[in-house]
Amino acid sequence: MKSSLVSHTFHYLSLYFRSSMISSRILLAGLFCLCPLSLAQKIEPDPKHTLIIISTSDIHGNLDKFPKLATLVKKYRSKFPHVLLMDSGDYFMGNPFVDDWEKPGLPITILMNKLGYDAATIGNHDMDYGQTALRDHIKGMPGTKFVVTNLSPSPVLENCFLPYAAIPIKGTPISVGVIGLVDMQTTDILKMDGITWKLPTEMDYKGIMDRFRLHHNTINIILSHMGYDHDLRMMKYSPNIDVILGGHTHVMLPKGHLRTGSLLSHTGHRLSHAGVTKIIFSTDEKPAVLSKSTEAVSLETLPDDPEVEAIVRQFTSNPFFNQQIAIAKEEITHVTIGRYFCKAIQKAANADIAIYNRGGVRAKTHLSKGPVTIKDVYEMEPFRETVVTCKMTKADIEQLILTKFMAPMEKEGGMLEVYSSGFSYQIMDGINPSITSTLRDGVVYTVAMGDYLCNNFNFPQQGEGTAAGKSVRQALISYLTQLKELVNPPPTQLPIIRKTTFSL
Repeated sequence: MKSSLVSHTFHYLSLYFRSSMISSRILLAGLFCLCPLSLAQKIEPDPKHTLIIISTSDIHGNLDKFPKLATLVKKYRSKFPHVLLMDSGDYFMGNPFVDDWEKPGLPITILMNKLGYDAATIGNHDMDYGQTALRDHIKGMPGTKFVVTNLSPSPVLENCFLPYAAIPIKGTPISVGVIGLVDMQTTDILKMDGITWKLPTEMDYKGIMDRFRLHHNTINIILSHMGYDHDLRMMKYSPNIDVILGGHTHVMLPKGHLRTGSLLSHTGHRLSHAGVTKIIFSTDEKPAVLSKSTEAVSLETLPDDPEVEAIVRQFTSNPFFNQQIAIAKEEITHVTIGRYFCKAIQKAANADIAIYNRGGVRAKTHLSKGPVTIKDVYEMEPFRETVVTCKMTKADIEQLILTKFMAPMEKEGGMLEVYSSGFSYQIMDGINPSITSTLRDGVVYTVAMGDYLCNNFNFPQQGEGTAAGKSVRQALISYLTQLKELVNPPPTQLPIIRKTTFSL
């Protein structure tokens, strides 16, 4: 019955395309586009002609989901002979059991090794522990190909990255070509010493397929830590990339995007999901990709793999992190947490006012109601920042805030990026954004901030901070302990007023 259906489908399609004078090559391409919608549901592809790619991105140290990921990986490896495991960067930063291990990052290295990753690129936060820690992570995973194409390493990271990798599929004439791309625009400038990095241009994207063609691989994969918008640009300027496994912006695409012949997968962050991409290929005289699909699989309901769970427990049993320092009487918003950061460092530095970058507050969307522990503080501030002060005028401070607001979106512009205490401000958005504040003219303020903001934001005193002798974590723990009970303050005026502009 199935063969009859296929035969009739070919017959009627061929009559139609002949009458339309369309080439047989387009006929076959059209049929393969139709198959996933109709015949593919009826005919199970041969596992020997199927490549499964399980993908992760933006793990951010979330050890708890590794036992569930292991279950998913084992399931597919037991059913299919050709399974690859890949990651698109940012495996570090976001869990004190990883960030504050005696050797930062080591728990992730051990678990990724255990699961057997085949290829990975790096993310902007994988540099947060410093170049030596990243080098040790890569050297500690000899079975994994680390691919970074748009970065020239420093002497510390020499021989750590491949600009291109080819992975043969055993028992077939198929090989998989891999390119890795990373966006380092928000990486701490002090961590980039000796590294040359390039933001891909339109011409770079147009040249991607030329690079793939040089290596004659059947299947072409990009591990992208460029973010969703850049991935869409890549698809526009470099069509027919087989698969782009994306990350960086924490987007989740349940079934991916198929555009310009390219399949894009994004699976969120912190191992909420893992990507399962299925590629059906032929092994004829000229091997080719016949069809491809992807799905973001939730890991939440999967059972834990006992062996991997036992490893995770060894890393998460430190009672220090479970000490309670305060209690949240309600869900505490990200904005309120940002204010707590500012008030804490202002007090620690005995400063007039304080500012803090929104991206440095790593709470998810809120702090849950209930006990607040040291682990919560370390998760909110995983970067081990120190408190510094700068002498600044009203004009200096307003310039800093407005310049950041007007930065490109990929550099975290266009949003409330600077939290504050001791003063308030408003931005009037529009063609020419402007700022007003409660700061006074003719006053030189002592301004507390984290060292990342001081070294990386654009303002006259950039990089000239004076150390206050305390870490942001210490300041935050001390401040929250004194508060005891955390609540959201009454809403205040909007810090950003959106002004709609019209053109006739």
